[in-house]
Amino acid sequence: MSPRETVQAAFRFEQVEPVPYWLQWDEALDPGLDEHFGSVDWRERVVPYVVGRHFGHREKPIGAGLSHDAFGSVFHIGNILHVEQPVLSEPSLEGYHWPLPDELIDWDEISEFFEPFPDSFRMCGLAMGLFERSWLMRGFENILVDMMLTPDFVHELLDGILDLHLRVMDKIVARIPLDAYFGGDDWCDQRTVMMGLDRWRQFFKPRMQQMIRHCHELGLAYVLHSCGNVAPLADDLLEIGLDGLESLQAESMNVYKFKRKVAGRMALIGGMGVQRLIPFGNPDEIREETRRLIKELGEGGGYVLGPSKPIPAGTPIPNAAAFIETALQQDASRP
Repeated sequence: MSPRETVQAAFRFEQVEPVPYWLQWDEALDPGLDEHFGSVDWRERVVPYVVGRHFGHREKPIGAGLSHDAFGSVFHIGNILHVEQPVLSEPSLEGYHWPLPDELIDWDEISEFFEPFPDSFRMCGLAMGLFERSWLMRGFENILVDMMLTPDFVHELLDGILDLHLRVMDKIVARIPLDAYFGGDDWCDQRTVMMGLDRWRQFFKPRMQQMIRHCHELGLAYVLHSCGNVAPLADDLLEIGLDGLESLQAESMNVYKFKRKVAGRMALIGGMGVQRLIPFGNPDEIREETRRLIKELGEGGGYVLGPSKPIPAGTPIPNAAAFIETALQQDASRP
């Protein structure tokens, strides 16, 4: 089977060998990995089973270390989004003009990104989901307070964000050959649902259901990136028809228990923690955990091995290599 066909089979919950993987790491690790493996030839062994990315968060510098996005919020320039001035200073959309879909997406960028991977399982979507975009527009603390004090405004804001996401989805699916739409929204910290389960159900669940239903009408699976402890949302995500969940942050949830919960109903991508085991474990521990992920999460299909986030810069090279090597050994062991 081709890489795409292997992942498609996994998404149908068929047992596949090798278990497909999506190996991501910070490019700062490249020189050390090349030295570890003795040359750059090892890269040819990495099968591009999955190729995916979020597009559409585009910032323009405006001086003094600041930038703004197409929605009008101002940020500090850096690797972490820090809102300096939200575009909505008050809980009101009066006078606000939403950006157009084509103001968010660089179509040449998407085409060039996917062009080298015609045989991979391809997925992409608009960056920043309903909750993320709402707090980027309003401020993090503000939107949480708004949920309590001005819920009608929050519903209006989220309806506007939803409408834009659906229009971008239509354009992406019409122009880019995909296997799944790749959404994303971080509702959870490493403990639980940040706005509380009741408010998540009030504000986000019905709109996520609309996004997933619309995606299915377009003929694609919907894969969601969501960090943190999403375990409290498992039943709800199954109920609204989510096809795949990506990240599986091992430091915040028991990924093996989560797999048992959703087996045969939701595909999973990720599972190797990059906060604790990869940076602070040892290579033998990493190999053992990687083999366990392959065996237990891969059982019955519905799994793509990967780190919960790209392996970060500063990770000890032997640790990063232990994870990559163990994934690649599956391919080497095939008859």
